[in-house]
Amino acid sequence: MDPVVRRLQPEESSAFRRSVMIPFLAPFAGDPDQVADQELAAAKLEPDRAWVVDTGDHFAGNAGIYSLDVTLPGTSGRPCRVIPMAGVTAVGVHPTHRRRGYLRQLMAAMHDDARQRGEAIAGLEASESIIYGRFGYGLAANLVEFSIDSRSSAFAVPSPSLDLALVDKDEAGKVLPDIFDRQRRTRAGEVSRNAGYWTLLLADAPHHRAGAAARFHAVCDDGYVLYRATAETNTFQGDRVTILVEELRGTTPEVEAALWRFVLDLDLVGQVRAMRRPVDEPVRWRLADPRQLRTVSIEDRLYVRILDPAAAFEARQYQGEGRLVLDVRPPAASEGEADAAPGRWVLEAGPEGASCRRAHPGEDADLSLGLPALGSLYMGGFPASLLAAGGRIEELRAGSLSVADALLTTRPAPRSGTNF
Repeated sequence: MDPVVRRLQPEESSAFRRSVMIPFLAPFAGDPDQVADQELAAAKLEPDRAWVVDTGDHFAGNAGIYSLDVTLPGTSGRPCRVIPMAGVTAVGVHPTHRRRGYLRQLMAAMHDDARQRGEAIAGLEASESIIYGRFGYGLAANLVEFSIDSRSSAFAVPSPSLDLALVDKDEAGKVLPDIFDRQRRTRAGEVSRNAGYWTLLLADAPHHRAGAAARFHAVCDDGYVLYRATAETNTFQGDRVTILVEELRGTTPEVEAALWRFVLDLDLVGQVRAMRRPVDEPVRWRLADPRQLRTVSIEDRLYVRILDPAAAFEARQYQGEGRLVLDVRPPAASEGEADAAPGRWVLEAGPEGASCRRAHPGEDADLSLGLPALGSLYMGGFPASLLAAGGRIEELRAGSLSVADALLTTRPAPRSGTNF
C-alpha cells in the first residue's frame, strides 16, 4: 500500500513512541533506561491527538498535539488571560521517507484538528527552526541561560526572608503544580503542565543528570527552586561547586529575589548557572554589580502559529491603544489546509478590549506581513519596528509601525519555560 497519514489508534502508543525516536537519531534499543523513559513518556501522550505515516507494516513519520493552555499578554492591574493552544510536538519523518510531502500532510492534519476544537493558536518548540516558518510559525519568545559568581553576588537592596523547606520528589509532586500554575499565569507565553509532565520531570532519572547530583526541591508557600550540584568535586581541597538552577518560580518579584538569595548563599558554591530564564530577568538588577550576571546563551523557544486571527487577537490584552489594518500573506506550505488566517484584518484595541475582523473593501492596509511575523507579534515580545528592520514587515502607511509597537508590545517579556 502507499503510505497514508492517519490518526493513531490507542493500542499503537508504544509503536508511536518508538517511531518518534528515529528522526531524532535515537533508535529504540530496548535497554532498561529507554524502557523506563518510554513508560514515563506514555503519561504525557494524547493518543487521540497523534498522527502517523503508515506504510502498511511500520510507521515512517509521526506528529502529535498536547492540549495546552497558554498565558496571553496582560495589562497592569489585571490578571492575564489564558486560552487553549495546540502544543505541536513529536514531529518527524523517517529518513527513508523524506521529501514526499508527508510533513506537510502531518502539519495540515494537526492544524485542521486544532481549528475543529476551537484552538485559535498553535505553538511548538523547534529542533530545526528553519522548517516551520513555511507552515506559518513565527518566533514568539526567547529564553536565556546565565551564570552568576556567587562570591560576588551581593544585592543592592536586601531581599525579604522566606521559610523554605527541602522536600522529596513525592512531596514536591503534591505542592509544585499549584505554585507553578499560579506563577505561570503572570507572564505571556507560559503553558500549562499536565500530570504526566510532572511525573516525567520529578522522576529525575540518573541517566538524565549528565553526571550531576540528584535534584533538590526547595519550597515555600509562593515559590520554589529546583537545583542540583554539578559533577563531584573535592570540596575539602577548596574546590567550589557549580549549582544548576533548573527552575525557579515565585508568584511575586520579592519571592523570586528571596529564592535567588537562598541559592546564591549556599555553602561550597562558586557559581550558579540558571537555565530557561526570561530575557528580562529581574535578578540582574538585584545585584549590586550587575556585571556578575553573565549571559551564557540566548535560545529561541516558543514559535506561534495563528489559526484564527479574530479569536486570537480579541483574547489578549493591550497596554496601548490604536487601530491597525494588517495584510497577512499565506505561508509557503499552506496547500491542503482550510486556512482562514491569511487576508486583510482590522484590529482595534486598547486597555478595555479589542475587536478583530476582516477588512471591508476600501480599508487600505497599514502593514504587510507574513503569517510567521504575525505569530512573532502576538505574544508581544518583539516590536513591529524590529521585525520591519529585519525585513519581516513592510510599513505601508507612515507611522503604523509606531502604532503597532505601542499597541502590541508587552512587559514583562514573554517566556515559555515548559518543554513540550
